Amino acid sequence: MYEPEIHINEDIMDTLTLEEKQNFVESRPTRVFDIDPNTQQVVVVDPEAYTYDDEVLKKAEAMGKPGLVEIYAKEDSFIFTVESTGAIKASQMVLNAIDILKQKLDAVRLSEDTVETDDQFGELGAHMRGG
Repeated sequence: MYEPEIHINEDIMDTLTLEEKQNFVESRPTRVFDIDPNTQQVVVVDPEAYTYDDEVLKKAEAMGKPGLVEIYAKEDSFIFTVESTGAIKASQMVLNAIDILKQKLDAVRLSEDTVETDDQFGELGAHMRGG
């Protein structure tokens, strides 16, 4: 999934009582938010625990505080989980998968080069490929 970027609107959050903040934090089954014991402010403790279920946004609206939290998907950052049966370490599986992906990308790049060769040399380029 995309890595979430979570922004808390501090101006709106400051209008909540400590009990309302606690209620908001506890509305998540996973621990995305917590209350800083020193400042009594709601903070994001684990953005990766957010599951894109919009419950946080619905809770803010139900509290009469739309815009309390804004959540965006970082389109250049992904979270994924790799599980292994134990035959190969998960880290090794990822490295093997990257090697295979590189090979496939090289094959695609070569086929694109071949099309460019055909464009440049016409029948000669196709003949050189055996076509």
